[in-house]
Amino acid sequence: MTFPAESVPDGVIGAPHHLYIGVLVLAVAILVVADDYAQREPLLALTGTLTALFAFATVWPYYHATGALLTLAGLLVALVGVVWPGGMWSGYPLVWRLVAFVGVLVGLDDAVSHAFGIWTPLDAVWKTGIYPALS
Repeated sequence: MTFPAESVPDGVIGAPHHLYIGVLVLAVAILVVADDYAQREPLLALTGTLTALFAFATVWPYYHATGALLTLAGLLVALVGVVWPGGMWSGYPLVWRLVAFVGVLVGLDDAVSHAFGIWTPLDAVWKTGIYPALS
């Protein structure tokens, strides 16, 4: 098996990947909670999100393995930032923590699919349900 499984995800990095949707959902959650406390900011989640977005959109098409690793690492850092017990997010409403968690999972679904070439749940929904209905 080669890593990543796809040198350019779906052949076009600008296609509507659900990694972008997940990162945007996560960014909304980060922006909503970022101003709640003066000395508590979701920096780990923000750093992971921006790293994943930068790596996926600009690094992966040219340096495939590095881009894939940075994308996965960024999303995992964001995930740790969101689910860390007693961490920064524990003081915020649970709904925004769940929104951030779902955003990370949506992004990871796409990144894992393109990096390892495995069938993931959201790809299955897209390929068997949504795409056939649109085309």
